[in-house]
Amino acid sequence: MSSTNIEKSIEILLQAGKDIAAADVERKTAFISHTHEGRPYYKGDWKALMEPEAKPLFVNTLSGIARYLTDNPDGLDLNALLVHVDDYQTVTVRSVPTGPHKQRPTFMQAKALIPEHLFSDPVRPRYYPPQVFIPYLQSCFVENEDLKAAIDVCSNMDVEGGVSQADDGLSQKVAVRKGVVTRSEVKVPNPVVLYPFSTFIEIDQPARKMVLRLAGNLDEGSGCALIEADGGAWKISALSAIEAWLKNNLPETVKVIA
Repeated sequence: MSSTNIEKSIEILLQAGKDIAAADVERKTAFISHTHEGRPYYKGDWKALMEPEAKPLFVNTLSGIARYLTDNPDGLDLNALLVHVDDYQTVTVRSVPTGPHKQRPTFMQAKALIPEHLFSDPVRPRYYPPQVFIPYLQSCFVENEDLKAAIDVCSNMDVEGGVSQADDGLSQKVAVRKGVVTRSEVKVPNPVVLYPFSTFIEIDQPARKMVLRLAGNLDEGSGCALIEADGGAWKISALSAIEAWLKNNLPETVKVIA
């Protein structure tokens, strides 16, 4: 093929590409052709034509939401906002319904930073060795007397598994080896009331009833397990505390829903 024919072929392909692009632009710019009760829809398939929305901001604290709404850098109408407590670890700043399709734009969302907890299933509890379980208790819980007692019991367990137990369903009596020859009997009260880090740092962590279980043998070693025992009631306490904090720290005109 001669160079002239190659050039003509290239010109034809380029022009075809331009024609396709122009047709695509025309199709995209001519999308509104239907309205129903004042609401616009895309041409042909009747998909709702939504108003543009800015991407929401994301933070990890309630204080971030408070600063955002107090300083109001985006010039939002505070009377037209809702601060929604979605759950114990999520709070969202939304608009009241707006536009022909009644959208609720999201302006900011706070997500609490919560550590990974080692809670066990009540039917098949998983036991963790003291060298794992004790640092977990020390780093992921608010200190209180029940936590100190739990740490004390777990600290005195022989990691090699010198444990025998008597369990009446309400408490355990655990024989723990001391050194290599002596044993002492320690009663483990249940349930214990603990305060694991479970929600935003600005509020008091909710109390949670938990069952502490100890087990062990010479083959597998000693183990500790925590089982939740309040049916999730702590979540209601967390929601109420978050709502109260927001109402005390946000501008008065902002509505808080929990």
